[in-house]
Amino acid sequence: MTSRKQRIDSITAHVEVMQAALHNIAPPAHIPLTEADAPFWANIIAEKAKAEWTAHDLEIAAMLAQSLRKLRDEESKLDIEGSVVARQGGNAVQNPRCRIVADLHSRAMKYRQTLGIHSRGKDGEKRDVDKRRSQAFAVEQDNPLDDDLLARPTVN
Repeated sequence: MTSRKQRIDSITAHVEVMQAALHNIAPPAHIPLTEADAPFWANIIAEKAKAEWTAHDLEIAAMLAQSLRKLRDEESKLDIEGSVVARQGGNAVQNPRCRIVADLHSRAMKYRQTLGIHSRGKDGEKRDVDKRRSQAFAVEQDNPLDDDLLARPTVN
Protein backbone atom coordinates (compact mmCIF):
# COMPACT_ATOMS: atom_id res chain seq x y z
CA MET A 1 0.00 0.00 0.00
CA THR A 2 1.43 3.38 -1.00
CA SER A 3 1.42 6.25 1.42
CA ARG A 4 -0.49 9.35 0.49
CA LYS A 5 1.20 12.68 0.07
CA GLN A 6 0.94 15.00 3.04
CA ARG A 7 -1.53 17.85 2.50
CA ILE A 8 0.36 21.08 1.93
CA ASP A 9 -1.96 23.01 4.25
CA SER A 10 -1.01 20.86 7.26
CA ILE A 11 1.49 21.91 9.91
CA THR A 12 3.52 18.76 9.25
CA ALA A 13 3.82 19.63 5.55
CA HIS A 14 4.85 23.19 6.37
CA VAL A 15 7.61 21.91 8.66
CA GLU A 16 8.82 19.45 5.99
CA VAL A 17 8.91 22.21 3.37
CA MET A 18 10.77 24.57 5.71
CA GLN A 19 13.33 21.88 6.57
CA ALA A 20 13.87 20.96 2.91
CA ALA A 21 14.29 24.63 1.97
CA LEU A 22 17.38 24.86 4.21
CA HIS A 23 19.34 22.36 2.10
CA ASN A 24 20.94 22.74 -1.30
CA ILE A 25 19.99 20.03 -3.73
CA ALA A 26 23.02 18.37 -5.29
CA PRO A 27 23.01 16.14 -8.34
CA PRO A 28 23.30 12.40 -7.68
CA ALA A 29 26.91 11.24 -7.38
CA HIS A 30 26.35 8.44 -9.91
CA ILE A 31 25.35 10.95 -12.62
CA PRO A 32 28.28 13.37 -12.65
CA LEU A 33 27.61 16.80 -14.09
CA THR A 34 30.19 19.06 -15.66
CA GLU A 35 30.63 22.72 -14.84
CA ALA A 36 28.86 23.49 -18.11
CA ASP A 37 25.82 21.49 -16.90
CA ALA A 38 25.52 23.52 -13.67
CA PRO A 39 23.38 26.42 -14.99
CA PHE A 40 20.93 23.96 -16.50
CA TRP A 41 20.83 21.98 -13.24
CA ALA A 42 20.11 25.13 -11.22
CA ASN A 43 17.24 26.16 -13.50
CA ILE A 44 15.72 22.68 -13.47
CA ILE A 45 15.87 22.38 -9.68
CA ALA A 46 14.23 25.80 -9.33
CA GLU A 47 11.16 24.48 -11.19
CA LYS A 48 9.82 22.67 -8.11
CA ALA A 49 9.89 23.18 -4.36
CA LYS A 50 12.86 21.45 -2.75
CA ALA A 51 10.56 19.22 -0.72
CA GLU A 52 9.04 17.79 -3.92
CA TRP A 53 12.25 16.31 -5.33
CA THR A 54 12.68 12.54 -4.98
CA ALA A 55 15.89 10.60 -5.58
CA HIS A 56 14.58 9.38 -8.93
CA ASP A 57 13.50 12.91 -9.91
CA LEU A 58 17.05 14.10 -9.22
CA GLU A 59 18.43 11.41 -11.54
CA ILE A 60 16.11 12.53 -14.32
CA ALA A 61 16.93 16.19 -13.58
CA ALA A 62 20.66 15.43 -13.91
CA MET A 63 20.10 13.67 -17.22
CA LEU A 64 17.98 16.62 -18.38
CA ALA A 65 20.74 19.06 -17.46
CA GLN A 66 23.25 17.00 -19.46
CA SER A 67 20.87 16.80 -22.42
CA LEU A 68 20.21 20.55 -22.44
CA ARG A 69 23.94 21.31 -22.34
CA LYS A 70 24.62 18.84 -25.16
CA LEU A 71 21.71 20.31 -27.14
CA ARG A 72 23.15 23.82 -26.73
CA ASP A 73 26.60 22.61 -27.81
CA GLU A 74 25.31 20.72 -30.84
CA GLU A 75 23.13 23.64 -31.94
CA SER A 76 26.15 25.95 -31.72
CA LYS A 77 28.10 23.61 -33.99
CA LEU A 78 25.13 23.35 -36.35
CA ASP A 79 24.95 27.15 -36.57
CA ILE A 80 28.57 27.17 -37.77
CA GLU A 81 28.30 24.17 -40.12
CA GLY A 82 24.85 24.89 -41.52
CA SER A 83 21.93 22.51 -42.01
CA VAL A 84 23.13 21.42 -45.44
CA VAL A 85 26.63 20.09 -46.08
CA ALA A 86 28.41 18.84 -49.19
CA ARG A 87 29.60 15.25 -49.51
CA GLN A 88 32.95 14.37 -51.06
CA GLY A 89 31.34 14.17 -54.50
CA GLY A 90 29.83 17.62 -54.07
CA ASN A 91 26.25 16.46 -53.46
CA ALA A 92 24.38 18.54 -50.88
CA VAL A 93 22.87 16.56 -47.99
CA GLN A 94 21.32 17.33 -44.66
CA ASN A 95 23.92 17.77 -41.95
CA PRO A 96 23.89 14.60 -39.77
CA ARG A 97 24.07 16.92 -36.77
CA CYS A 98 20.43 17.92 -37.49
CA ARG A 99 19.37 14.43 -36.40
CA ILE A 100 21.50 14.64 -33.25
CA VAL A 101 19.89 17.99 -32.36
CA ALA A 102 16.40 16.57 -32.96
CA ASP A 103 17.14 13.52 -30.80
CA LEU A 104 18.53 15.65 -27.94
CA HIS A 105 15.52 17.96 -28.13
CA SER A 106 13.13 15.01 -28.00
CA ARG A 107 15.01 13.51 -25.06
CA ALA A 108 14.89 16.80 -23.14
CA MET A 109 11.15 17.13 -23.73
CA LYS A 110 10.53 13.60 -22.45
CA TYR A 111 12.60 14.26 -19.33
CA ARG A 112 10.59 17.45 -18.68
CA GLN A 113 7.35 15.50 -19.02
CA THR A 114 8.60 12.83 -16.63
CA LEU A 115 9.43 15.51 -14.07
CA GLY A 116 6.10 17.28 -14.58
CA ILE A 117 7.80 20.58 -15.43
CA HIS A 118 6.42 20.86 -18.94
CA SER A 119 3.83 23.50 -19.81
CA ARG A 120 0.70 21.52 -19.03
CA GLY A 121 2.21 20.05 -15.87
CA LYS A 122 3.06 23.51 -14.56
CA ASP A 123 0.23 25.67 -15.86
CA GLY A 124 -2.72 23.31 -16.23
CA GLU A 125 -5.19 22.93 -19.06
CA LYS A 126 -4.94 25.18 -22.13
CA ARG A 127 -8.31 26.80 -21.46
CA ASP A 128 -7.13 27.88 -17.99
CA VAL A 129 -3.83 29.18 -19.39
CA ASP A 130 -5.69 31.11 -22.10
CA LYS A 131 -8.00 32.66 -19.50
CA ARG A 132 -5.10 33.77 -17.26
CA ARG A 133 -3.18 35.06 -20.27
CA SER A 134 -6.10 37.12 -21.59
CA GLN A 135 -6.63 38.62 -18.13
CA ALA A 136 -2.93 39.49 -17.89
CA PHE A 137 -3.01 41.12 -21.34
CA ALA A 138 -6.04 43.17 -20.27
CA VAL A 139 -4.19 44.41 -17.20
CA GLU A 140 -1.14 45.27 -19.31
CA GLN A 141 -3.27 47.23 -21.79
CA ASP A 142 -5.06 49.27 -19.11
CA ASN A 143 -2.24 49.64 -16.59
CA PRO A 144 -2.89 52.50 -14.14
CA LEU A 145 0.82 52.59 -13.32
CA ASP A 146 1.67 53.83 -16.83
CA ASP A 147 0.97 57.47 -15.95
CA ASP A 148 3.15 57.48 -12.77
CA LEU A 149 0.31 58.99 -10.71
CA LEU A 150 0.08 55.97 -8.38
CA ALA A 151 2.74 54.47 -6.16
CA ARG A 152 4.12 51.28 -7.63
CA PRO A 153 3.14 48.21 -5.62
CA THR A 154 5.74 45.63 -4.69
CA VAL A 155 5.44 41.88 -4.45
CA ASN A 156 7.22 40.15 -1.60
